[in-house]
Amino acid sequence: MEAKSSLSPFRCAVVLFEGFTVLDVYGPVQAFASCRVPQPDGSEQRLFTLFSMAMAPGIVRSSEGPPSYAEYSFVTAPGPYDILLIPGGLGTRTAVNDADFLRHLAAASQRARLTATVCTGSALLARTGLLDGRPATSNKLAWDWVVQQGPRVHWQRQARWIDAGNIVTASGVSAGIDMALGLVARLCGRDIARAAARRMEYRWHEDPADDPFA
Repeated sequence: MEAKSSLSPFRCAVVLFEGFTVLDVYGPVQAFASCRVPQPDGSEQRLFTLFSMAMAPGIVRSSEGPPSYAEYSFVTAPGPYDILLIPGGLGTRTAVNDADFLRHLAAASQRARLTATVCTGSALLARTGLLDGRPATSNKLAWDWVVQQGPRVHWQRQARWIDAGNIVTASGVSAGIDMALGLVARLCGRDIARAAARRMEYRWHEDPADDPFA
């Protein structure tokens, strides 16, 4: 994907489900939202717009407690979108057995130009079959369980994140921020990604193979 004009920011759809991990969502959300470029009139143009969706619109509880609000259902979410963000969390243990949820998730992924997972979100995508034959990674503490969800996936333990073209997977929790900034660098340029990291006062791990937790 190439960078868009100032009138057409990248659209990112964020998947919510009961028991998602807060930082899996809001780490990447903050990274994308921190991508801004100055305009001649002194304003700043955001390079990403974001919205949330779930099986039904409304309140969705995280595994940590604080809820979020899904603006749309999978069916009513406006598309197409450039990025589909799938978090992990304790709720993935239930969601991997929810055939209706997985069907909607697969359809949402196929509507997106690029799908990005964080932590055990890769287990959800693996259960749809869309990761079959593809390289992917996930949270190391949940590794044994995750790989069982996709026996045809080429799981790679030593990876902070893996960019496999139209599917990008991140390791555990905070790795989602590094992955998101990696996507920013890919779509908008490394200078924009580094500027976003500075806005967050975040030390970006720029090497996707630099995985101290493997």
